[in-house]
Amino acid sequence: MKARDRFRIWLADEDGAIRKPWGGRWRIALAFPNRYAVAMSNLGFQTVYVRLNEIPGLVCERVFFPEPEDLDTADTGAAALVSIESQHPLRDFDLVAFSISFENDFENAVRMLHLAAIPVRSEARRPTDPWIAAGGVAVFLNPEPLARFMDFFFIGEAEPLLPDFRLALESLHGSNLPRLEQLQHLARACPGLYVPSLYQVRYRADGTIDAVEPEAGVPYPVPARKADLTDAPVCRSSILTPNTEFSRVSLLEIGRGCGRGCRFCAAGYVYRPPRNVAAARLLAAAVPCLDRSDRLGLVSAAVSDHPEITRICEQLTDLGAALSFSSIRADTLNPAVVLALASGHHRAIAIAPEAGSERLRRVINKHLSQDQILAAAEQLAAAGILNLKLYLMIGLPTETLDDLEAMIDLIKKVRHHVLLKSRGRRRMGTITLSLNAFVPKPFTPFQWVPFAGVQTLKERARWIKKALGKVANVRVHFDLPKWAYIQALLSRGDRRTADFLEAVAGGQYSWVQALKSSPHNPDFWVLRERRRDERFPWEIIDHGISRQFLWEEYERALDARESPVCLPATGCRRCGVCRP
Repeated sequence: MKARDRFRIWLADEDGAIRKPWGGRWRIALAFPNRYAVAMSNLGFQTVYVRLNEIPGLVCERVFFPEPEDLDTADTGAAALVSIESQHPLRDFDLVAFSISFENDFENAVRMLHLAAIPVRSEARRPTDPWIAAGGVAVFLNPEPLARFMDFFFIGEAEPLLPDFRLALESLHGSNLPRLEQLQHLARACPGLYVPSLYQVRYRADGTIDAVEPEAGVPYPVPARKADLTDAPVCRSSILTPNTEFSRVSLLEIGRGCGRGCRFCAAGYVYRPPRNVAAARLLAAAVPCLDRSDRLGLVSAAVSDHPEITRICEQLTDLGAALSFSSIRADTLNPAVVLALASGHHRAIAIAPEAGSERLRRVINKHLSQDQILAAAEQLAAAGILNLKLYLMIGLPTETLDDLEAMIDLIKKVRHHVLLKSRGRRRMGTITLSLNAFVPKPFTPFQWVPFAGVQTLKERARWIKKALGKVANVRVHFDLPKWAYIQALLSRGDRRTADFLEAVAGGQYSWVQALKSSPHNPDFWVLRERRRDERFPWEIIDHGISRQFLWEEYERALDARESPVCLPATGCRRCGVCRP
C-alpha cells in the first residue's frame, strides 16, 4: 500500500481530526519523529495540535516518521514525508515543529529533515526554507544535541508558550526582515523561546564547557515556562483512532509532575511543583469523552497520587467508564482504584519498585517498602488482576550484588503472593520483569554520575536471567544496553554530539560506526563522573531548581537517606522552584 493511501485510511478512521483550508498567514507542520501509532497515543502531541489550530489564520497539520515499509521504497521514504491532512510536503510549510518526548527520537527528527531535502544544519538554510523548531520534554531537559539543527526550541509547557508565540508571530506578519533578525525578534518577544544560534559556547582544553555567551538582549538562562492548571482547559484526546496502541481510548490529563522526588526521574524535578486538576473539572471534562468511547485513560506522572483519586474513580466507574492508568503507585492503591482497574479488564498492571533492596530504594528516594509492594500485588490479584509487570532498573548508583540478589528475592515473593490469590481460579498469574538500564538524566540529583557501561549491564542482566531461569510463571525482558548507552549520550551531550546524530541520520554510518569514527570520544559524555562545579550543557535552561539542592540530594543518596516528598502547600522552599 502506498503511503498516501494509508494516510487516507487513517484520516477516515479518525474521530476528531481537524481539516482547515490550506493557506492562511501561517502554516505549521506538527512533526512527530516516530510512527503514527506512537504519536497518536501522546496526549501532549494531540493537545498542541488542537491549540495551534484554534489560532485564527493558522493551519496546523500532522507529519509522522515514515512506516518501515515506506522507508524501503526507492525514494527512501521521502514520498511518505507529507502531512496526512492535505499531503503537502514539509518544504511547503512556514514552520516545522517537532514534538519530541524521548532522546532516542532525536535521530528520526534529523533524518526527517534529510528526507524532506531541507538543509539539516540551521546555518545552511535559505530564506525560502521553513523554520525548524522542537518542543517536548526531551528538549527542555537538554536541547543541546539538537542545537545545530533547530532554528529554535519551545522550552516548557504549551499553555503559556503558545499565546506568546502567537503574538510574536503576528508582529512579524508582512515583515521583510532577514531570517536571523526574525529569529532575534522571536527570542526577545517570546519568553521560553530558545534560539541556539544566538548563544556561543566556549570549551576548556579538557573538553568541559567554559562559558556560554548570549547575544545582547536575549535571556540567559532561558526560562522554562510552566502552566497554571487551575483555569486552563483540561487536556484530553481530541482524536480517537483504532490505529494506535490505545485504540479508541480517550486520554484525560489529571495532573502534572510528581512530588515523590525519585532521584533518577527527571519528570519529578522539571515539572515541579506537582499540580493536580480538581476532580470537579476532570469529571466535567470526562463527560464528552464518554460520549465518544467508554474507555478512558487517566494520565499523569503519578495517577494514584491525586488527592481526589477515590472520588474520580468512583464517579467515572458509576458513569460506565472502563479506566486505565498511565501509572500507579503501589503504596496508594485503595479499593476504589483497584475496582476501577478491574473494570478496565486489564491483562496486566504495572508496578515500579525500581530497585530490589530496601537500601537501594532509599538511595533513589522511592518511598516504597517491600511490604507495600507485596500488599499491592495481593490487592490486584484478589481483584482478578493476576498478571503483573514489574519495572526494575540495573546500573543504579551504589548498586551491589546484594541489591541484585534482593531483586530476585522480591520477584519470587511477589510471585508467591500472586499465586496464593490465584488458587481456585482457572488461570495462573504471570510476573513479567521489565529490566531497564539506568540512564543519568539532567536536572536530577544523579546528573553527576556516570552510566554503568554496556559490558557491566550485560553481565548483570545475564546474572538476573540465569537466577530466574527456572522460576515458573516469571518472564524477563531487558532492553539492549547499547541503546541505553546512546540514550545516555543524547541525554547528557552538548552541541558536539550533533556530529554523531548527523552521521547516523544521514545514512553514512550505523551508530557503532559513528561512535568509532568520530574525532569525539563518546565516553566523555557517557562514562565520566562529573565534577561538582562542572558547567552542564543543559544549564542553558532554567527550571527554577537549585543546583545546591540537587547536590545535597545526591549526597543524601550516597548515604542511602530519603528526603520528604514535595508538598507545595506546606510552604517549602528547599528546591528553589516555589520561590516567594
